[in-house]
Amino acid sequence: MRRYRRLGIAFAIAAAVLPAALPGTAARATPPPEPATPQAAQQAGRHQHRAPLDFDENECEGPAADEGDIYTRPPNTGHPATTPTTTTTTTHTPTPTHRRGLPLKWPRNLPDRKEAVRMLGELDVKAFSSKGYHRSHFGSVCWVRHGVDRCTTRQIALKFQSVVPATLDGRCKVVGGRWHSEYDNRDMGDPVHVDIDHIVPLRHAWGSGARTWTAKKRQEFANDLTASPQLIAVSTWANRRKGDKGPDKWMPVAGAECLYSQAWIGVKDYYGLSVTRKEKAKLQQVLAGCKK
Repeated sequence: MRRYRRLGIAFAIAAAVLPAALPGTAARATPPPEPATPQAAQQAGRHQHRAPLDFDENECEGPAADEGDIYTRPPNTGHPATTPTTTTTTTHTPTPTHRRGLPLKWPRNLPDRKEAVRMLGELDVKAFSSKGYHRSHFGSVCWVRHGVDRCTTRQIALKFQSVVPATLDGRCKVVGGRWHSEYDNRDMGDPVHVDIDHIVPLRHAWGSGARTWTAKKRQEFANDLTASPQLIAVSTWANRRKGDKGPDKWMPVAGAECLYSQAWIGVKDYYGLSVTRKEKAKLQQVLAGCKK
């Protein structure tokens, strides 16, 4: 249980002070149809890099974005993201959010390297098994609603992780902003191309100890905006590639491995989740090469 006793307080604070989204803001991801002919497969070649969309981790996000769309830039080109040129008629006048300064690119409560090394050394090492897992074990809805505005966890994360003031349609629905995906070094200018990723995927948490939790604790874990570094805005492409994988099977682009590993360890420490031998070895390897 470790520091979980503080989660109730943090979750209550988030519910009191953070807003959330309107209904229907996140469609379920569905895999693209298989090409019927070799010619069709060749034409669809630019999409073949995507991981299959068969991960429960992605079922609360929208469909994968088009690699060539104008709202993003490929990694490391140096070109800024392009803002949309089309306009949408809405029933509310979009208004910018207001907050002090810009948000951190990584979630709150990220441990530094030294602290992450200590935390990792204290985590239990156990075999992993996701037997019996289902997304509904972490809540009957994808994202819970918070505060008087009843905004969803996803919309709150989109607002506070935009590197410019997000534009809203009404009180909750995010229709514009600028997000930097630490997983693959992409910039996105449209929220449809942004996923809110669980640093520790729900299936992985289930197989690391969450199966013994109460339903309420699992739901709070899936919507943790303040207690641990669990939720991060990333590109749809990177999130599809990551899926439900642990650190021993997936890592973000070079330069992001350290903070990702520290975030992963921070979440597992806060919730008292176990690690496997391979997972621990990979995290130790990454931390050994981190400067701070």
